[in-house]
Amino acid sequence: MLTSVRLAPVHAMDQGKEIIGSWRFTAALDTSEIAALDEREARQLVGRVLTIDKDRVELGSRICSAPSLETEWVEPRLYLLEQAHASSQKLGLPNPVAVVELGCTIAFIKNPNQLIVHWKGWFYDAERVPRPVPFHNKREK
Repeated sequence: MLTSVRLAPVHAMDQGKEIIGSWRFTAALDTSEIAALDEREARQLVGRVLTIDKDRVELGSRICSAPSLETEWVEPRLYLLEQAHASSQKLGLPNPVAVVELGCTIAFIKNPNQLIVHWKGWFYDAERVPRPVPFHNKREK
């Protein structure tokens, strides 16, 4: 019998803001029992950039409306079994792990620069894309 897999909500002030930014899919790690993409289609998303903003989530032409960024700590094995009919074995998630609601999907925070994103039934490793450093052209006199 499964019991609640949710451990505790994250303080409202911190809700999901740490994942706002751009994230590059670096690998297709595993799939749920039911997925909208086959393996070939899933691997074609590797290298694409997922952009998370407080007003929307975007991957290519797919745009999702404002995410709630609701965040909670969960036990990954039970959460994935119950919510995604998937195993956590290949994902390397910490236990417990913070999961963030993105409206059209969810993301697990592996560390400040790495997420596991569940997209169309596949789990992707995603690394933060560094923000460009502004270039200042200063002329010397």
